[in-house]
Amino acid sequence: MDKNEKKQILIVDDDKLVLESVNKILRREGYETSLAPNADEAIAKAQNQSFDLVISDIRMPGKNGVETIREIRKLFDEKVKKEIPIIFITGYAEMSDQLKAEHLGEVVLKPFDVDRFLITIREYL
Repeated sequence: MDKNEKKQILIVDDDKLVLESVNKILRREGYETSLAPNADEAIAKAQNQSFDLVISDIRMPGKNGVETIREIRKLFDEKVKKEIPIIFITGYAEMSDQLKAEHLGEVVLKPFDVDRFLITIREYL
């Protein structure tokens, strides 16, 4: 991938404030972002666009973040044949959710330190 090409990041969170905050942080850093307020929109976006990274909440109404990421990963395996890095952000991960999430990607607890969050993102990109 061209170094000058902007990295595409999908952000999935049912909390509008978190969605907008993370979006603002990432855009300020020069990333291209796509926002999804729920699992269905996230999966639809993943069907139509390729992403370099997905940031997802774990707890959401309907499909949770872990289920959503499993579906997105399956799409990416079929479509672009590459493993997509995942960062989960959550305010109250129960141990079982957190353990499931850690097998799929990194888990960052809210509220998170912005600098550490950006370092984590850079490590994956």
